[in-house]
Amino acid sequence: MMMRRATMIYRPAWRSMLYLQKSATRGTAVSSLQQRLTSQQPLGQASHQPMRQLSQQSSEYSPLPWVDFAAPNLTKTAGKPLKICFLCNSFNGLSQRLYLELLSRGHHVMVHDNPRGEKMTEVVETDQPDLVVCPFLTRRVPASLFNNPARPVLIVHPGIPGDEGPSSIDWALKEGATEWGATVLQAAETMDSGDIWATCKFPVNRQATKSSLYGKEVTQAAVVSVLKAIDAWEQGVPPIRLDYGHPEVKGELKRKLTVEDRQVDWTQPAEDVARGVRACDSQPGALGTLRVAVQDQQLKHEFALFGACVEGDPDMVWDLKKERDVTPGDVIGRRNGAVLVACGQDTAMWISHLKASPKKTSLKLPATSVLPLVDVTSLPIDHCEPLPYGTRPKTFQDVWTTRQDGVCYVHFDFYNGAMSTHQCKRLEKVLCGVEADPDCTMVVLMGGYNFFSNGIHLNVIENSECAATESWANITAIDDVVKAIFSMRSKVTVSALQGNAGAGGVMMALAADKVWSHAGVVLNPHYRKMALFGSEYWTYSLPRRVGNPVAEELTHELQPLLATEARDKGMIDDVIGYNADELNAQIPRMCRRLQLESREILREKQSETSSLWSTLEEHRHQELARMWKCFHDKEYHKRRHNFVYH
Repeated sequence: MMMRRATMIYRPAWRSMLYLQKSATRGTAVSSLQQRLTSQQPLGQASHQPMRQLSQQSSEYSPLPWVDFAAPNLTKTAGKPLKICFLCNSFNGLSQRLYLELLSRGHHVMVHDNPRGEKMTEVVETDQPDLVVCPFLTRRVPASLFNNPARPVLIVHPGIPGDEGPSSIDWALKEGATEWGATVLQAAETMDSGDIWATCKFPVNRQATKSSLYGKEVTQAAVVSVLKAIDAWEQGVPPIRLDYGHPEVKGELKRKLTVEDRQVDWTQPAEDVARGVRACDSQPGALGTLRVAVQDQQLKHEFALFGACVEGDPDMVWDLKKERDVTPGDVIGRRNGAVLVACGQDTAMWISHLKASPKKTSLKLPATSVLPLVDVTSLPIDHCEPLPYGTRPKTFQDVWTTRQDGVCYVHFDFYNGAMSTHQCKRLEKVLCGVEADPDCTMVVLMGGYNFFSNGIHLNVIENSECAATESWANITAIDDVVKAIFSMRSKVTVSALQGNAGAGGVMMALAADKVWSHAGVVLNPHYRKMALFGSEYWTYSLPRRVGNPVAEELTHELQPLLATEARDKGMIDDVIGYNADELNAQIPRMCRRLQLESREILREKQSETSSLWSTLEEHRHQELARMWKCFHDKEYHKRRHNFVYH
């Protein structure tokens, strides 16, 4: 293999060489990020001035180490196994995905959750890793770590090169950025200002929330960037110093989003209001005062707002506004837990979830659980014809169907993948209707774009009068959903995982005849972190696919699982594409291919039907007996409480 000697540098020397380069070109030292963030500037504006001395010779710049987002090179080469230490605020979705990708390449990864200050140094010195990776860390790394020239400390920053500050995605969405990215930096004294190991940009071409963009595009960009950074380090290729004179450095310092920045202005058009809500969703939430009529009185209160959806039927909005004197900020309708709020220019926007206050002591709940809605019009969707494949309703609707070539696609896009008792019952009703439809020969369970499902709704349970009673109602309702999937004996069923799944959501997917996913999906097929045994017929579905020993391992070790590994274990049937968009583009073709095998699949299903119901009933009975005990155990209530208020 040919190597470009001009770019090959012995690894321990790269940091010393770059230090000399920087000392010669940067001049005076840069003030710390904290000092710059507290400098006075007009409210609502970001700093637009480069914060470092700019080089004058643009022709001397080396290209930044870009990674192609659309066609990443994810070859799992059998290189030298590395010891890698993770430092992260929490082992979140991005951290789990990166952890699994590194494990799949033979590396040994040690995860340290929530380390602070010198504790970071202690755990790294104990582990003695080859390198340190911080996939989700908002705290300063001690200088004793990043000044070690032999061991890089890689920081994953959810922004484009040059972007600095703690509210990167917030500002990108709030200001309507059409392109964003993720960058892997060397840790430095000033946060987000280190040398660039790798970076990846992507288009922002959908109405994404902050958490959705982070969980989808940013995560994909971060994974491929970290892999490129590690590859560069192993080859002795140094990072590129961050210089704001570089023509490819487009980012800038942005201060932390303030309470004032998060305030919505209901007099604006609904789409503008929704953009502000999405920029703060799912944390910390936009802020807005809602007014609701209760017994001929207008009550108003400020809430944290989540789950924005612009109403696409202007005639309906106009009719509602004609019924009474409406001003922007008034709640004018409700549907399936969400509320419709009047906005400017005769528009309106749905809000699916609220918090009574932005404090951590306040639960995020379906909006109608927080607001008193005695005098608010109910706007149910009694009947909805299937939409064309690839489209979604132009109103708030968390369960809907699309249709193409005799295939019915059932979408259930529940906020954060949590399924309340009420939502489960509505989904079961839709599934029963699909089962009775003679024009439908195949059913594809699509879940949601961000999550397929994460099982029972812990926040709703926590807010109920009796948590044990609501837990029981919720688990039996989700079991009924799974039973409805098993009941489709005359149709081929498929679970298509567009997003991650956890606990009962994983087991629900396994009830289908086939399970498809894309390579970016992470599964957590276990319940024990919540001190639960689990249900959803998992004691039938999981061993049937992977065998009892593997089922025992998956449900007891409490580890995340990459979709490709789940396929290798026999848990899912196929991995299609690298992300949800690639999966969705291929699903119709996969369905046409599966239709050629449908006769054989249905023959096998129908041959086992006579014994299936008694078998399923036995598994359900045994699972629910264990769950009844769990729901009346203090440990479950303690862990649930800690989880929802974390």
